[in-house]
Amino acid sequence: MSQPKLNAGVNAAQQQHTSASQLAATAGALGIGVPSRSGEEELSGSQYENEDAHLDEFDQGGIGSNDDDEEEGSIGGEATDDDDDDDDEEPALRYKRLGGNVHSLFEKDTASTLVASERFLVLGTHWGNVVIIDFEGNEIKRWRAHSTTVNSVSVDLDNEYVASAGDDGRVVVHGLYSDEVTIVDYSRPVKAVALDPLYSRKSTRRFVSGGTSGQLIMYEKKWYGKSDTILFTSEGPIQTIQWHDNLIAWACDEGVQIYDASRAVRISQIARPEGCPRPDLFYCRLHWKDERTLVAGWANFVQVVALKEKALPPASQIGFPGADSASGPSLYAEVSTLFRTDFIVSGLAIYRDQFLILSYGDERLVDGLMAEQEGVVPEEGRQHRSRNAQPPELRLINRNIEEVSSDVLALEGFQLLQPNDYGLAYCASRPQPHAGLEADTWFILSPKQLVSVHPRGLKDHIQWLTERGDYRQALADIEEAYRNEGPWVMYRDQIKEAEYQAIGQTYAQMLMDEGSAEEAAAVCTRALPRTNTPESVAAWESWIFAFAEANSLQEIAPHIPTSGLQLSNTVYEMVLAFLLASNIAEFKQLVFAWPSSLFNAYSVVLAVEDHLEKTSDAGDVESLKTILAFLYDKLNQPSKSLLYHLELFSDGILDRVLRENLFDAVRDKAELVMRYDDHTLSSTSDEPAQLKDRCEAQGVQLLTDNTDAIPSASVVKQLVQVPEHLHVYLHTLLAKDPHLGAPFADLQVELYAEYNPEKLLNFLRISTYYSFDRALEICEERSLVPEMVFVLGRMGDNHRALMLIIERLRDVPRAIEFAKEQNDPELWNDLVMYSRDKPEFILALLELGGTHINPTKLIHNIPPELSVPGIRRALTNVLHDYHLQVELCTDCKHVLDGDCEILSDGLRRLQHQGMAVDNDQLCLVCQLPLEELPSGSRSVLAFWCGHIFHDQCILHPDVLRKTQLRAASDSTLSLGQSRKRQGLIHSPRDQRRMLTQAKLDRTMLIKQYGPCCPVCAEYDQRKTQQAYTGWSQKERRDRESTSDSSTPPAQPLEKSELPPIQTLQI
Repeated sequence: MSQPKLNAGVNAAQQQHTSASQLAATAGALGIGVPSRSGEEELSGSQYENEDAHLDEFDQGGIGSNDDDEEEGSIGGEATDDDDDDDDEEPALRYKRLGGNVHSLFEKDTASTLVASERFLVLGTHWGNVVIIDFEGNEIKRWRAHSTTVNSVSVDLDNEYVASAGDDGRVVVHGLYSDEVTIVDYSRPVKAVALDPLYSRKSTRRFVSGGTSGQLIMYEKKWYGKSDTILFTSEGPIQTIQWHDNLIAWACDEGVQIYDASRAVRISQIARPEGCPRPDLFYCRLHWKDERTLVAGWANFVQVVALKEKALPPASQIGFPGADSASGPSLYAEVSTLFRTDFIVSGLAIYRDQFLILSYGDERLVDGLMAEQEGVVPEEGRQHRSRNAQPPELRLINRNIEEVSSDVLALEGFQLLQPNDYGLAYCASRPQPHAGLEADTWFILSPKQLVSVHPRGLKDHIQWLTERGDYRQALADIEEAYRNEGPWVMYRDQIKEAEYQAIGQTYAQMLMDEGSAEEAAAVCTRALPRTNTPESVAAWESWIFAFAEANSLQEIAPHIPTSGLQLSNTVYEMVLAFLLASNIAEFKQLVFAWPSSLFNAYSVVLAVEDHLEKTSDAGDVESLKTILAFLYDKLNQPSKSLLYHLELFSDGILDRVLRENLFDAVRDKAELVMRYDDHTLSSTSDEPAQLKDRCEAQGVQLLTDNTDAIPSASVVKQLVQVPEHLHVYLHTLLAKDPHLGAPFADLQVELYAEYNPEKLLNFLRISTYYSFDRALEICEERSLVPEMVFVLGRMGDNHRALMLIIERLRDVPRAIEFAKEQNDPELWNDLVMYSRDKPEFILALLELGGTHINPTKLIHNIPPELSVPGIRRALTNVLHDYHLQVELCTDCKHVLDGDCEILSDGLRRLQHQGMAVDNDQLCLVCQLPLEELPSGSRSVLAFWCGHIFHDQCILHPDVLRKTQLRAASDSTLSLGQSRKRQGLIHSPRDQRRMLTQAKLDRTMLIKQYGPCCPVCAEYDQRKTQQAYTGWSQKERRDRESTSDSSTPPAQPLEKSELPPIQTLQI
């Protein structure tokens, strides 16, 4: 689009004019719409083919009809003579002619002024009527306020009062919801009026007005009555007034004046631009953008006035000349933007930081007006111009003073209208607009027509894009609005979900026809419905089958809905089957992402296993095994699932076995578990794993810790083909419990000899389950001499073992140590005889033999002719050790004697103490209470071990008879009787002492027969018999030779079989 050369500047003489052809070429595209059901007509799209294009005809006195039935240019037309590319630029605005019954008003009257509120429109007519209409053009209320033309109307902020001013000199304020009417007559035509925005809320009922008198008058009610205050006096008429917040702006011959109503002070005067036509020819147009920005249009000039806060003077300067007083204005005004146009400004507003200007005429008209002003145009030229006026245009000009769009508005009778006959009213909507009113709405007024102007909404934008086939941008803009983003967000409700889906599917079909299946799939994902309805299911399935026909299922597969909206199982299985054959990676992703309820998992497993058998690619094999493990988990078959998890070395799989108690599932997978350990260890270190690390691995620990669920026999059977793994398992099992590996001891000997010979000897020492012959054979095959020595020692062939040490190892200290371990005198004899001609053996025996060998015998055994180097030193050491042993034995005897004396004293003191026996205690033989003495029993016997018996229960009858208390105390009692007769016993205390003495005498008699506690005696005997089974043959012979008892070994007596020991209080 060509752009007009509108350059900003303060000096109007420096502005460059833009030709009418340039402006026409850059006009926006808008055309005439079809009448709507509400009586309105949409005006959009470019309908101009050239500047002389004819009008379309409308019914009901529509646009384009006049008294002479001539066809005229249509509203919204745009000149496009030489620039066909303008059709590709989207119009910025949308026009709609108000219908309703406003046509009947225009049939009898003509409009003169208009103001818009957020609830309704207020229209003033040339016949003095004030009409309230809604935004559809329907009349709400009407009254005749003036006898002549209504020049201005105003509405308060609450939309409760309407003020009007007319040429009859009156100002009428009419209450819409009350009968309150205020009429003020100024006797001269009033051109402008403005209500206080808070008129309904204040009792002062203020408004300002002005007219041909040149005075700006503020009317208000005070406590003493009504008052008119002259705020300003001009040399010419006051044409327009705009009251915003506390600021009042008006236009007169001198320029634009701004008044601060809150401070009652005039802020500033902005002079008319230099070179501007007379203000009586073209009214000044004012528009408050906000409380700090005022836009003024003077004929062919536009000013932007910025109000700024004044800098307060220092306190020291207040009161000096030149310093503002505290009551002065706090704001000052300056022109921030000034530019000249090649048209007359008939109305202006601000839209998205752009100037929205209703223009009249072109550069030739402006030049003619300037010439007319200078008096060089004849009267015939004026009449011809008035009869051939051009239609107005609505232009958008950006901040860079570049024209963005221009729409030609062929309003009814525009040939006979002048710039002052038009008006542009802006309706400032709140965040939640009133029903029927769109945000950012303007209304264009002509004497016979009323047109609403809206920014093109999302629906218009999408229609414009789809007409040109740009579905991609249409979808993007709708989605951006749905996300509450972008310039169309406020119109998001204009496009319904069904429309969005229809646009998306149309675009997807276009892409499919072009072969762009991947992009079409992405569009389907966005545009197809997601609600769980039969229609949505049908739409999705239809598109999926369409992709299947195009052999492009892999494109739509990732986007198929799986939650909320569920398709038939056939669709999902069809997609999976296609991907299994074509793209295993995508197949794997979908199987993991889709819920298993969407398809028959068992059927998929069969298909995957069949495909696995035919696949040789390592990557595909791993993917298929991963899928099978996942699906078997879904089918609740952990045994098959763990098989693949272990083959894939899945992280945490053994933790899962422990957590979910899946030992049965791994019972037959011991080899996989051991391989899992190998993989884990190799991934953590490049060095070969040591046996210790392998035994601490998680897998072998799982197998050995749960032998009840995973029998060791089963594990050994599985690992027998992998001896190294079997060795690790059995070694770990041995560390847990040597008895668990008893059945495999022979196998374990062979494994140790093969993989860890250094650990074989330790195993031979701690295990008693292996075969000595087999172990000896294995050690002989591998020449493991130390192990052979140990096995021979266990077999009792000590002589052969000793010979192996001497002859093959030639290790004298080890031979001596072996002889010490066996403690066999024959070995020492063999060792002495073997060393008789070997000096090194003789010296070693003297130094290391200790008390196990008689040095004298060894020395006598040395041949006289044999020279033994170092024997003197060895004998000296032997003698020295002997003296040390003698001294040590003597000192030990002294220590033992002292300890025995101390312990004997303690025992004696302990035995002199008494015992507290409870009568409730039971005899350990008859199980009767101690206080219930059986027949023939006279006392209770308590042993120091804590066991208590009736005397009759444990004493032999002969012993009992000989130790009766009566017999034992006869001598004591006779002695007591004699002492009593002699007067030596005087009290019962003496009698009790004598009785106690008799009991002690009896106890001494019992001890003479050597009785002991039968319970402790039996316990000691059984413990001795139990130890008998663990003695060596030599120990048994020694014990049997020293024992007087020939009782055969008895069954072991556990400690739990002992009778309870009664508690004695000493």
